[in-house]
Amino acid sequence: MSAPISVDGKSTGIGGRRRGISPRARWMDKVGRRLIAVGGVGIIAAVLGIFIFILGEAYPLFQDPETQLLESHALETEGKALAVGLDPYRQVAFVAHVGGIDFLEPTSGQLMMRERPHRKGRIISTSYSATDGQLALGLDDGRVLLANVGFELDYDEGKRRVSPSFLLTDSIVLDQDSEPIAHTAFRHDGEQRSAVAGFTETGKLLVAVREQQRGLLGPGEFEKATYDLSGVLRVFREQPTSIAIDGTVRQLLVGMASGKIYRWALGDVDDRPRLLRAFSAAEPGMSITAISFILGDISIAIGDECGQVSTWSLIEKEGVRVYLKLHDFQSHAVAITSLVPSQRNKQFLSGDANGIIGLHHMTSEQSFFQIESGAVPLAALAFAPKANGFAVLSMGGRLVGYELKNPHPEITPSVLFDKIWYEAYPKPAYVWQSTGGTDAFEPKLGLIPLIFGTAKGTIYAMLLALPIAVLAAIYTAEFAKPAVRNGVKPTVEIMASLPSVILGFLGGLWLAPLLEGALVGTLLLLPMVPTIVIVAAWMWQLLPQNFVRRVAGSYEVHLLVVLTLFGCWLAYYVGPQAEIWFFGGNIQNWFTSNTDLHYDQRNCLVVGFAMGFAVVPLIFTICEDALSSVPQHLRAGSLALGATRWQTAIRVVLPMAAPGIFSASMIGFGRAVGETMIVLMATGNTPIMDWNIFSGMRTISANIAVELPEAPHHGSLYRVLFVSGLVLFATTFFINTVAEIVRQRLRERYSRL
Repeated sequence: MSAPISVDGKSTGIGGRRRGISPRARWMDKVGRRLIAVGGVGIIAAVLGIFIFILGEAYPLFQDPETQLLESHALETEGKALAVGLDPYRQVAFVAHVGGIDFLEPTSGQLMMRERPHRKGRIISTSYSATDGQLALGLDDGRVLLANVGFELDYDEGKRRVSPSFLLTDSIVLDQDSEPIAHTAFRHDGEQRSAVAGFTETGKLLVAVREQQRGLLGPGEFEKATYDLSGVLRVFREQPTSIAIDGTVRQLLVGMASGKIYRWALGDVDDRPRLLRAFSAAEPGMSITAISFILGDISIAIGDECGQVSTWSLIEKEGVRVYLKLHDFQSHAVAITSLVPSQRNKQFLSGDANGIIGLHHMTSEQSFFQIESGAVPLAALAFAPKANGFAVLSMGGRLVGYELKNPHPEITPSVLFDKIWYEAYPKPAYVWQSTGGTDAFEPKLGLIPLIFGTAKGTIYAMLLALPIAVLAAIYTAEFAKPAVRNGVKPTVEIMASLPSVILGFLGGLWLAPLLEGALVGTLLLLPMVPTIVIVAAWMWQLLPQNFVRRVAGSYEVHLLVVLTLFGCWLAYYVGPQAEIWFFGGNIQNWFTSNTDLHYDQRNCLVVGFAMGFAVVPLIFTICEDALSSVPQHLRAGSLALGATRWQTAIRVVLPMAAPGIFSASMIGFGRAVGETMIVLMATGNTPIMDWNIFSGMRTISANIAVELPEAPHHGSLYRVLFVSGLVLFATTFFINTVAEIVRQRLRERYSRL
């Protein structure tokens, strides 16, 4: 046979025939390389584009607010200005002053309407509730006038037009001695109940409660009762400095010159207000100069003589509801004279005697800015109903308007990833609760419970899936006969094609009730099945060798399946009796009575089974491929040196396949982290932080699926969901990067063998 001949450095075949790559093959190879390169770059670009899009949707959450001065007008008021208000579209403003009420256009300062509700006397104090448009006017003759300020919307030739309205509803003689009402507070509960309170310059504290009775044909007459609360102040030698009533008309707060706040419970008309526990809200001797209820009337904002601003909330402590301080905010240089809450969220404005205006948010504990308004001395503040602007009024009648852009005031990194002290909570906590029953609800958007739930579900699923998948792969690759291997692997791969929504449906509606009724038997599976298999293997060694050789080759797998099924049957057979012996016949009640554990029907145990069923095929397939790719000569060498098949599998094959097994584990881990439908349907979907396997959780992916359809576009919740997606993206990227580094090092280590 002639040898190949080299011609010009190229190999030729027998007889000198030239062997080489055809031009077409070269062209196809070049095209293939280009396509692969383009595909790889395209995948990287797509992943990077997704990351940039998610980051772009999340970034506005952390932008600083913007303010813009819109107008500044010197108004012609009759005496000292007292109050200011805005309509929802900031097209009409009203200014209350000593002489009456003026309605004007904020942009031009042009007068639209003037009201003089009092025929005699002067207005010396006001109280305005922007929520319902109720205005109280305290007069110098001891009376309080109640009025409703409205804004009627109309469209004329396609243009929006706002028309003001003013309706005097009642007149209450608050002080029988006709002393001037120096400070006034008024609230209406939106139904039949309201209250007006005030104190005079001499320190006389008065409150009037009114209720509208129900008649046979509609609303009846008002019942009124006025109470003098000055006796309590004289006993404790207190001087009132500020006053507020909550929206339910059940609580009266009065700030004192001593730094204390006194509370009264307002009952029915016939019930005298009941003094509750007082509390100190400022340094001793520092007056409480402003009090305002935050949206929802659970918490209050307090300002004092030193310029300190803080928020307090009613919290149950030792069976009694008391006010506790939640947050401190950036202080002012001089005394706080005005605190005005937003009607949209937990923001509020603070103003001091020098006309410095601050913007704060209660939940996030942020103080966004302090600006000089030029309205000195400050008379009043008004927050636009849509929280998109505010107005500042000086006592001399200068009106200053600002536009405000602060769409996400409740979000900071601390809100997302740290403990927050929410109103009515006994202590700071990690909480996710995006919505509530009313618009006054305080959103709780902490991501830690979701991250915890993701980790919890993944860990429990991997604890079930990883041992089964790896051990099954070792058996299939190293011990099973070819016929068994050829049947098992395709079957397991078919399992991977089952939709996760089907697994979640079966887990939540079929498996969860089944496990609840046979919980003890399910818990006995772990010790029972391995014990029976191990005992059977020990007894197998005691049988005659001839019998073992004949049976092992054909029926070993069948015997193993029979033993496993027998172990499962025995566990569920013994379970009810074991539940009677050890748990009094009901393990769920036993958990509740004797431990801190609580059993939920849809819990992590259900998720472990359902998600494990989804992850096992993925891990098994990759592990089996990695084990099968180990060169046969390594097995042959180990067996030739006297090692058993088990020793060969554990000490030779397994280390060589370690990179593939590790990759399979990480891929399965990533699959479990990103799983949505199974955890959505098979858990209680409750964002709690508890390692109890019998309780549920909420994962990041399931939370996105639940919340996104209800999240307002470009709202805070909408963008926070993108932040959670960014966290999930970064987590999987980090895990995959670490996994690839470890895999490469393992591959380099064992490639030398």
